[in-house]
Amino acid sequence: MAARPLIAAILVALFPIWAQAQDPRPIIQTMQQEPYSFYNTTGDIDGYHFIIANMILAEAGFDHKAQVVPIKRMINDIAHGDADCTIAASSPFAQKTFTMVEDIGYTLEVGILPKKGIDLRSYEDLSGLRIGVPAGMSIGDPFDSDTSLNKIETPDYEKSSLMLSFDRIDAIMGAIESVRYSAFAKAGIMAEIFGQPLVTQRYPFKLMCTKSLPSDGYVKLLKEATQRLRDRGDIKRAIDDFFSVSMSSLNSNAISTVNPIK
Repeated sequence: MAARPLIAAILVALFPIWAQAQDPRPIIQTMQQEPYSFYNTTGDIDGYHFIIANMILAEAGFDHKAQVVPIKRMINDIAHGDADCTIAASSPFAQKTFTMVEDIGYTLEVGILPKKGIDLRSYEDLSGLRIGVPAGMSIGDPFDSDTSLNKIETPDYEKSSLMLSFDRIDAIMGAIESVRYSAFAKAGIMAEIFGQPLVTQRYPFKLMCTKSLPSDGYVKLLKEATQRLRDRGDIKRAIDDFFSVSMSSLNSNAISTVNPIK
């Protein structure tokens, strides 16, 4: 009979340790992709989604940080309630999978980014171009289902940018901001190699949460915090500062681009 009180005492003693090991809620995850959330050259986490997520947590009164995870894990964790919220573009998939909570005041533009000198005034101007399509990327129809276009699969935005700079392709499909940032940050291309993009879709970035999270709990606090940060201009300043600092750092450490593509 003495064993039961002993076991109970051990469990009580261990409970604080177990509780501390759990992730504090709410858990905000941001996707591990430049320029949103990534590990920089010093091993620190950077990216404007990560910065904004932590601003929202702090404004809402929480003292823990956001998590950075691969996009597939982020989608799975939030869809199943293992994490609570994220910042992402409000695409049709996101709207179907998550609960839209609050607009952060910034928009994702996707489409086709041509090399300098190519003028894309309409979708029809894509005919005859060699268009790099990074593996796994999608921007929706009509482009995704258009079999008449000359689409060339590429590994990622970095290699796409290098291929464009060496005239292997004429344009790159994807998120305009990410293509440009990857050309500077990953490929080390400091010269302006891009023309004006043909934007096919615009998706506001939003704070969005798992459908199972009650709207009167964490969601309310996070929603109100996002509203205050956006309306004060704090989110816009954070985004402007991120790109300003990133570009200044890259330009001060310019890389000589060589052709690594065989």
